[in-house]
Amino acid sequence: MKTQIRASDFPFFPSVFLIGAPRCGTTSLSKLLGRHPEICFSRPKELNYFGQVPAAALENIQHDYLDRYFQDYDPERHRVAAEGSVTYLYDPEALKQINAIQPDARFLVAVRNPVDMLRSFHFRMLYLLEEDEADFATAWALQEVRARGERIPKRCSDPRRLRYREVASLGAQVERLVQTVGRDRCHIVVNDDVRSDPVGTCRAMLRFCGVNDNLDELAEIDAANPFPHRHKSRTYRWRWLQQILYKPPSVALRAAARSEVKRGVRPLSLKRLHKKLARLNLVKGEAPRFSPAFKQQLMAEFDQDIRVLERILDRDLNAWRQVALGSRKSVDRARQDKSLGDAHESNGSANQTAR
Repeated sequence: MKTQIRASDFPFFPSVFLIGAPRCGTTSLSKLLGRHPEICFSRPKELNYFGQVPAAALENIQHDYLDRYFQDYDPERHRVAAEGSVTYLYDPEALKQINAIQPDARFLVAVRNPVDMLRSFHFRMLYLLEEDEADFATAWALQEVRARGERIPKRCSDPRRLRYREVASLGAQVERLVQTVGRDRCHIVVNDDVRSDPVGTCRAMLRFCGVNDNLDELAEIDAANPFPHRHKSRTYRWRWLQQILYKPPSVALRAAARSEVKRGVRPLSLKRLHKKLARLNLVKGEAPRFSPAFKQQLMAEFDQDIRVLERILDRDLNAWRQVALGSRKSVDRARQDKSLGDAHESNGSANQTAR
């Protein structure tokens, strides 16, 4: 066994890693990268390979990682191989492992207003049955209790994902990434820019990846709208089917495995069936909106973290604060209106009494 595996030991190796953050538009970014003719993007998008595999098992990386997830790689046309696992941003060991194997790796990170991110993330956790507390304010208050191993949803596969404060502390996560690999190997995409300047954002990202950024020469990408894919909020129709699809009992998993062996059912067939059933059970839904007061509380919680991100980006993100500030003003305005209304009612009552 080799003492240290290097990317140069293989015919090709991923050099671009889209590592987060969750609910910040990484699916849209991965769709764009996957359409570029010079990029071979992994299938599926999220592999979560590094940090999960023991060092001794890395000797099988050719078979378990490259051959399995990059089957479409063509050295004649692909200049870059890439994958997109958002867990890497939160896993220092995964980052160190990638950095050791691929010293030239480049890291793409998408960031978003933490308040909006949390609203979307919590709703997604409910959808996946990883969370059982529907009210996010309550789930937020439960963080310390859950950190002690209490009140963990019985179907939650990774309790770390319930640490909402940590999940949304993007400044701290990006700062650790920069300290690990260096600022020049990190490209940070602010979600707001994907909406306000999709073409400029797209070209900057492609240049960072080292591929052709002239959208007029790329038939696979819409030059006017390079980010057409948007993850819409969704929920499930039937909880019992959702549980079978995403949290099946172990006996069902064993039965499925036996079925594959006895009947010759291909794993892809089961994946297609899973996909069809998931679509059947899918309905549109919107995450509940936070109250203005709670929104303001969260923004105060993340203010220092946003300052860290501002320093790294050398950019003002005050627009994120203004959203919460606007909500606070709305509350104050509503209170003023109510006070005026009460005053008018009191005056009216007094006038009636006088009469």
